[in-house]
Amino acid sequence: MSMYKLTPTFPADFEVHPKKVCYGIPSYHNPAAAQREENGVSAHEELDPRKALLVKQNELIARLKAQTEELNELLIDLGKSAGEKKAAPEKKKTNVAPVTAAPEEAAGKDGKKDKDAKKEARKAAKAEAMKKVASGEAPAAKGKKAEQSNGWTVEDDRKTWEDKLSLTVNIPKILVSYPQEHLGQVSLTVTPADQQWASFLSKVAEKRQVAFTGDVSNNVKNAKTTVKVTKGKETSLVVEKTTVKTLQTIWKLLGAALGLFSRRPQQVLAASHQAQWLQKAEEVVRGSGDLSYVIRQACQFLARFDSLSSQWEICVADVIFRSLLNLNDALPNNVEIWAKSVDKLIA
Repeated sequence: MSMYKLTPTFPADFEVHPKKVCYGIPSYHNPAAAQREENGVSAHEELDPRKALLVKQNELIARLKAQTEELNELLIDLGKSAGEKKAAPEKKKTNVAPVTAAPEEAAGKDGKKDKDAKKEARKAAKAEAMKKVASGEAPAAKGKKAEQSNGWTVEDDRKTWEDKLSLTVNIPKILVSYPQEHLGQVSLTVTPADQQWASFLSKVAEKRQVAFTGDVSNNVKNAKTTVKVTKGKETSLVVEKTTVKTLQTIWKLLGAALGLFSRRPQQVLAASHQAQWLQKAEEVVRGSGDLSYVIRQACQFLARFDSLSSQWEICVADVIFRSLLNLNDALPNNVEIWAKSVDKLIA
């Protein structure tokens, strides 16, 4: 026997009849239904959708029957009144029928003749075209054959010029290695504004066995190209007996000596891009260009390409433009990453 025992309040067979604590309110939307509820008619039976649908269907059937009966009576009356007038129109129709048949037959014959003429014309045109193709008089075909006959080809800007690779994201950046041009003894006169780019080129020259002597020098000796740097009031480059005073031309000549610039037709795309950036750099050095604006342009360009030459190798335009920047200043992300990669190559 358990120690504790809980007895139920009511026995198991006790029937519970709860009191109705809610009272009904007559419906003001449908007074007739409220009256039926008061008279003892169930609201559930009255609102049953199936019964309501049956009632509506029966009412609709009754209305349709009434309409069909009215229409039948009208049709019978019309048939009686129109029966007397049918004989005369039928006679007229029988007389007119043979007259209208002849034009239809004539039109059918003319249509067949036109179709036959069109077929013969198409056959003749096809035969003439086949003759022209066989004799070689036909015009050149459009599409791929016409493109192949053209001597000009368009290549992707991002393909490397050596192995034609198009996915350059994972390729480490390197200094481009074009065939170097040996200039012999060269005299370079620089101004204080040119000191920075001249020192950058001397660092690259040490890697390419090109000697820099004078105010900007490196440790290369017995080189095939020697650049003697002196300070002056005007920038100039003397190669043999030719004097060059345009910065863009000076950079291209020194870039050719360092293997960073090429005038060969295979590198015409890279050369054209470099020419644009060297022109912008010259304007900045001369004081006629805005460096911040050029940096914004470089940011947009470097968002698409790996270098300023549109290739993945670093060229002379990259070295010159890098010399104009100060990494301590706030630079766009693309420009800063590119500048640090150039520094690693020329360090």
